[in-house]
Amino acid sequence: MRVRLDRRTLLRSGALGAAGVALPAGAQAMVPPALVVFDSRVAESRAFAAGFPLAARHDLALGPLALHRRLATLDQGRVEGLTGWSDWVMLRGAARGQGLRTTAERAVAAPLSGKRHLFRWSMAARS
Repeated sequence: MRVRLDRRTLLRSGALGAAGVALPAGAQAMVPPALVVFDSRVAESRAFAAGFPLAARHDLALGPLALHRRLATLDQGRVEGLTGWSDWVMLRGAARGQGLRTTAERAVAAPLSGKRHLFRWSMAARS
């Protein structure tokens, strides 16, 4: 399925993304995350990442090596993401090796991209 991306579609995806990817109040801290992982090939994931500072964002389209480097240099803090299932599984394994643990995870609908296995997740350093 091919989705045409125009201004209206992007605005709609931002509204859907904001409504669909919020985690429970207890899962979100007031401090912004140290790293936000997203996939620029998925409209909902792009909309999710747009709400965070550019310096904190990491696009999975840059490849796995760039992400492993970024995780290795991560000094404490929370990692938030909206990715596909396979990317989430790969990232979760890499992050565990860096001392992070999953704090929240849930499936998210993706009506714009048609992606069936999109997940909103959060990780933090083990205490």
